[in-house]
Amino acid sequence: MENADDLILQIEPASDGDDEELAKLTQRLRRQLLETDVDSVEPLTDTEGSDRAKGLEAVAGWLAVRFGKEGLRAVMGAVVSWATRTGHSVEVHYGGDVLKVSGVTSAQQERLVNDFIDHHAPRP
Repeated sequence: MENADDLILQIEPASDGDDEELAKLTQRLRRQLLETDVDSVEPLTDTEGSDRAKGLEAVAGWLAVRFGKEGLRAVMGAVVSWATRTGHSVEVHYGGDVLKVSGVTSAQQERLVNDFIDHHAPRP
């Protein structure tokens, strides 16, 4: 099961997509995130007790990301970049909050992400 400090990502599959496509998208996002300053990016595999992932079907597009104090901004930047480039939405679960990164304008997305980071980033 995920650690309470993990940032959990859920890629929303295309309406006409399949599990194989979702698995490939998940791997691409994972590779991009590993290029940032993160401790780990792992598929979410243990759904027992998780109220966000129900059954094996839901696990295919889920990742658990661990990072240090300053890593949230880099992770969010990578998620926004990936979502914009691929046209797929990603739900970000962190600290009891959920942010949907999707195809809104870049100014709107930037404001939402900055508000999310300001809420969760450690204060200097």
